[in-house]
Amino acid sequence: MRLPLPSLPIGRSMALTLDDGRPALLVMQPDGPRAFLDRCPHQGSRMLTEDETGDPYMDATGGLILCHRHQACFEPHHGTCISGPCVGQRLTVLDVELVHNDASPAQLLLWEAAGSGGEMIER
Repeated sequence: MRLPLPSLPIGRSMALTLDDGRPALLVMQPDGPRAFLDRCPHQGSRMLTEDETGDPYMDATGGLILCHRHQACFEPHHGTCISGPCVGQRLTVLDVELVHNDASPAQLLLWEAAGSGGEMIER
C-alpha cells in the first residue's frame, strides 16, 4: 500500500484501511513512522472504538499504543504488550518504507512484515 506521508506529530496516530480492507494504524515516532494491523492479540478485535474523541490509538501521554477496548498498552516500536490482558503478545507489524521522489511528495510504502505472511500490501 502506498500513501502520502501524513503530517502527524510525534506521539500521534491515525487509522488506515489497507488495500485488502484490513484496518491498520500508523504511529509517528521520533525515528520515523511505525504501522500495525488494528487487531488486539487479546481477543482479535479492533483497538479503536467508534466513540473515541482523542488520539485514535495512543494513550494520553502519546508514549504507548492503547487498546481502547481492553486497556492493553503496547510499546510503539515493536508492538509488544507491556500491560493489560495480553502481556508479552504483539501486534502484527507492518513494515514501513519512506519513498522520496524529486517529482512528487514523499510517500509511505507499507507491507506485512516477514514472519507474518510477508506479502506486499500494494495496489
